Amino acid sequence: MIFADAHSHINPIKGLGYKISEKFKSNDGWFIAYISSSPWDYFDDFNGFDSYEKMINYQINECQKSNEIGVKTACIAGFHPEDIDFLIDKVKMSPSSVLNLGLKVIEYEASLCKEGKLFGIGEVGRQHYKTQSERVAISQIILEKALEYAKDYDCMIHLHLENADTDTVRIIDYSVNKANIRNKKKIVFHHAKPSMLTEIDSLGYSATVYGIDEVLNIVLYNLPPIFMIESDFPDNPSFKKVVYPWELPRKITYFSKKYNINEEYLYKINVDNIEEAYNIRP
Repeated sequence: MIFADAHSHINPIKGLGYKISEKFKSNDGWFIAYISSSPWDYFDDFNGFDSYEKMINYQINECQKSNEIGVKTACIAGFHPEDIDFLIDKVKMSPSSVLNLGLKVIEYEASLCKEGKLFGIGEVGRQHYKTQSERVAISQIILEKALEYAKDYDCMIHLHLENADTDTVRIIDYSVNKANIRNKKKIVFHHAKPSMLTEIDSLGYSATVYGIDEVLNIVLYNLPPIFMIESDFPDNPSFKKVVYPWELPRKITYFSKKYNINEEYLYKINVDNIEEAYNIRP
């Protein structure tokens, strides 16, 4: 069996970079999606848009290296909702300045998507924690603009959202329909709760679930293969409790044997669902 990691992060400055893919490949990994982090995770100094541009260029280079060693890779960059709070609280930018920066960043990412250098935009969405209302408003504006670019340039979107269960899915569906996006499989609910998966699938979207034992124990036992699995690996040594991409195959294999899951089921979540969302096959 071959295995996929549908959402991870990559940091060649402070982390492992494309060497993640080397480790993953040695454990039967065939596909990995690398999502951008935040510039301050890469660099000690923050220089506005230039830092985002520099970070994305590093990321694209690492994705190319991953492809070259034989792990098929989707490279995705966004403007994380948590960036908004960081920029206002730590960098002391005004909310309107953060909005302008966010829109500039995703416009740049959309242009790279149009050129084929990026596969999509993500993470974008809304904060999953309590924050000021104007910051959620900024997140929503950036999200809606990202959806417009997704329609215009056929970009994938990785969503980071609040945990309001199926209501979150229905609310996002309104925004996606407003943007007139027809291929909803390219809209991915990242870090989806197991209780959201049936609704996500019924509305035509894709979803990734976090590859921790507690979640795998639920989805692999109770649900049909309507999801992908992610490590959400931060590629940052300061994060102590993480799921490693190269551990996912062992975890999935363990639970598949525990629940007597057949290879057809495993192939669906590790290959077929990847193809539906990313249009990439082994």
